[in-house]
Amino acid sequence: MLELRHLRSLIAISEEGNLTRAAERLGIQQPPLTRLLRALETDLGIQLFERHARGVHPTSAGRSMIKGAYEVLERVEDTLEDVRRVARGESGELSIGFTNSAMCHPSLPAALGEFREAWPDVLLSLTEGNSTLLLGGIRDGTIDAAFIRTSIADLSDIAVELILDEPMVVALPSTHRFARSQPSGGLMLKDLADEDFILYQSQYNNGLYKTVIDACLGAGFTPNIKQKAPQLMSALNLVAGGLGVSLVPQSVHQHHINRVSYVLLAPNTPLTAPLYLVFRSSKMSGAKLYFIHQARRIRTAEKAHKTRMTEA
Repeated sequence: MLELRHLRSLIAISEEGNLTRAAERLGIQQPPLTRLLRALETDLGIQLFERHARGVHPTSAGRSMIKGAYEVLERVEDTLEDVRRVARGESGELSIGFTNSAMCHPSLPAALGEFREAWPDVLLSLTEGNSTLLLGGIRDGTIDAAFIRTSIADLSDIAVELILDEPMVVALPSTHRFARSQPSGGLMLKDLADEDFILYQSQYNNGLYKTVIDACLGAGFTPNIKQKAPQLMSALNLVAGGLGVSLVPQSVHQHHINRVSYVLLAPNTPLTAPLYLVFRSSKMSGAKLYFIHQARRIRTAEKAHKTRMTEA
């Protein structure tokens, strides 16, 4: 069977034109190299080199064989380098998951853009889904890291880190009385007790859906859920149509939707939209480590922003 060592030996013999010098270059004795060449020629049934007093010279068949040897070794080296780059995280694929509401925060698209600029040879694969779906992807290895709205206890080698905890605001039809005359201190949740609610619901009632329900119950009322929407933007479009009100992360207000107004809740309202980063801590490529670092920078920047706002 032809092996890579045979190809390297043929190239060395051809370039040196002498079996003794070729053996020295390969770090072996001449007799084993001579036997290797003879055995190879016997197996192939082809004379690869002509022997003469000053050394050896490839035959026509030998030159063709050596040309192919260069090509094979080059492909092998390219393949090995690709494998090394993937192992270092310099190429390959990084799969990032996120919930629909998570991508509304401007820091997340910015982090993805910075990653792509820093790691241009890594294919960035994006998956949108609910928290349960994304956690499943983390567990089975199809997703490397994900931004979710549901807190979970650390499970085996799944790490969970809080990245953001932003306030929630009330999304109202622009004709609503609270939109026309906003309370100076912000709305209390109980002010919404008689409103029709539009909530965006994940398959298993987790994430922000459950957060909103629990907050309303804590304020002393059960929200009258008039309509459930599959995604946040769908809910906002229903608000624009006058079907009810919704509670959304504050970062959503940057996405202008006609006929929708956003009103702040009172500062002491116990209702926020946390955003968690989850990932398998046991499988860390260079690209994945860099992306996690980028996500942690979001947290650091957000804390600094809150500090400045408090001091102001």
